[in-house]
Amino acid sequence: MRFVEFADVVEFLHGKSVAVIGSGPGCLDNARGVVDGHDVVVRVNNYKTGKLQGKRTDIHYSFYGNSVNKSARDLAADGVKLCMCKCPNSKPLESEWHERNGKQNGIDFRYIYRSRARFWFCDTFVPDDARFLGKVNLLGGYIPTTGFAAILDVLDCHPASVYLTGFDMFASNLHNVDEPWKPGNPADPIGHRPDLEAGWLKENMGTLHITVDRRLRHVLERA
Repeated sequence: MRFVEFADVVEFLHGKSVAVIGSGPGCLDNARGVVDGHDVVVRVNNYKTGKLQGKRTDIHYSFYGNSVNKSARDLAADGVKLCMCKCPNSKPLESEWHERNGKQNGIDFRYIYRSRARFWFCDTFVPDDARFLGKVNLLGGYIPTTGFAAILDVLDCHPASVYLTGFDMFASNLHNVDEPWKPGNPADPIGHRPDLEAGWLKENMGTLHITVDRRLRHVLERA
């Protein structure tokens, strides 16, 4: 394996049709072959494949924290050629609330790379602080969900088109396709804000060659 630069990721995705599959149940609403018919298929965290959500996985995009249980063997068997990390190998954020409440893992991501030192098996991209913080700043200081971070990084590669499925901004209260989702601590001052992510998509999708599945379209109509 090798650690690659973002320029290598751009080369992988530039000018391609890309499907980004989120963890929501909307990915099951696709006709067979729709997802796998794209040039590149990107899946996040603990994805599940199948007839409707497709079986190809070219890129695995994840924060790679302790709740991500995909093994290197799983990913290799699914055909993953590139791992993309959401978080830098650093402590890019300062938060008195996290310090006071002993929640260092929410602002210091070096634990991920210590625990996964022997995990990487293919080309792997780890962002620098600037790329990560650019997403945080886009959302007014909130950490993006893994799925939204994947969308932003894919768009930065100037693909020919992007199809989003399996995103409902957690309106279904499900993730990993069919598992209950628990929202984060509402006291967290930099926690996820799916509403802001939906607002950004609604404002920008018309100019970015993005198409979406039925469920996400309905969510964006209400955003």
